[in-house]
Amino acid sequence: MYCLREILSRKGLAYIQSRQALNSVVKITSKKKHPELITFKYGNSSASGIEILAIERYLIPNAGDATRAIKQQIMKVLDALES
Repeated sequence: MYCLREILSRKGLAYIQSRQALNSVVKITSKKKHPELITFKYGNSSASGIEILAIERYLIPNAGDATRAIKQQIMKVLDALES
């Protein structure tokens, strides 16, 4: 998953602010009071539990649609890794 930040001086261009592998997403959450604020937790899951390595928060308009699309992509990646 890539997080892009717009370059204000160059319209239509952006730089990569962060990138994480989709299979490292262990949790996606939001608050009822602020549903557009989405928190992604990245890490490793094993038999002993989940180890959180990074947390990123994003303010996303129409967050429900965005998280649904992201979850679908994560499931596709996990299915591809299993086969």
